[in-house]
Amino acid sequence: MTGINHSKFQYQNIEDILKDIKSVKIQGATNVAIATFEGIKLYLQNVGSNLDSDIYEKAISVGSKLAYARLNEPLAQNGLKFLNYFFKVKYKSPTDSAEIKQVLLSLCDEYLNMIKESKESMVAKNIEHFSQLNHVFTHCHSSTAERLIYEISKGKEDFKVVCTETRPLYQGRITASNLLSKGLDTTLIVDSGAGSYIIGRAGFPIEAVFIGADEITIHGDFINKVGSWGIGLAAYYANIPVYVVTPLLKVNPESAYKAVEIEVRESDELWPEAPKGLKMFNPAFDFINKEFVTGFLTEFGLIKPEDVVKTLRENYGWVF
Repeated sequence: MTGINHSKFQYQNIEDILKDIKSVKIQGATNVAIATFEGIKLYLQNVGSNLDSDIYEKAISVGSKLAYARLNEPLAQNGLKFLNYFFKVKYKSPTDSAEIKQVLLSLCDEYLNMIKESKESMVAKNIEHFSQLNHVFTHCHSSTAERLIYEISKGKEDFKVVCTETRPLYQGRITASNLLSKGLDTTLIVDSGAGSYIIGRAGFPIEAVFIGADEITIHGDFINKVGSWGIGLAAYYANIPVYVVTPLLKVNPESAYKAVEIEVRESDELWPEAPKGLKMFNPAFDFINKEFVTGFLTEFGLIKPEDVVKTLRENYGWVF
């Protein structure tokens, strides 16, 4: 794995980053988080020698604008908590403007590196559990789930993977193209065929489902691309394990106190030339019950839903 490619986030101004996050040109939790922190760095670098006494507050304001541009982005939002906590604890809240700038740049890079290392660890610490798998299913596009599937496939002549199209933006085509380019026997299906495929009424028998997550709740439920709930339900009743490939940095601690709000996208994603007066509903994500989850495949290994809070407190106490 080559790690995170920052080159595509070489923007000239913050507003362009914000626009691309909102329009989903920058898509996926990891990319939104990277864009958020590259945006903070862009602000800090553009400040130059004109250092204001409120440089810290302005940097956090830039980060908040980007991290909260869309719902269901705790990976970026938790990064702001990381900045705030370690700015105060590790660096003792410096007051010199030049030092504040350097500390914030350093912390941005630390968090970006933490994301990169978590992606590496999710594969390295979980691959051992799946040496016997040959037929797997995935939905949408998770670069780490994709990488894990590829590693599982190595040396297996009979290995096969099924991907959904993932409408309306077809992110599943990214997964299918990438896996096919790596030499995997890959099948693409329509989203509405997922349930039938998983329960064995079409194609070949599925042994496990691997999907990513955009958000994890304190209770062990999770948020992922719309269609994931039906996939989880089908797998649950077919007694097929569902593994969620995600870092614990995506836990939303506020879910302990209020229901998670799901982002609803623009109707023209569904049908740009729809008849006038037609009502449309385009939720970006599903809320998937923890009962459907066999385990979260995290940077700390396989974790059961009931152990999410314990593991989070042990490793990322600053999130709370």
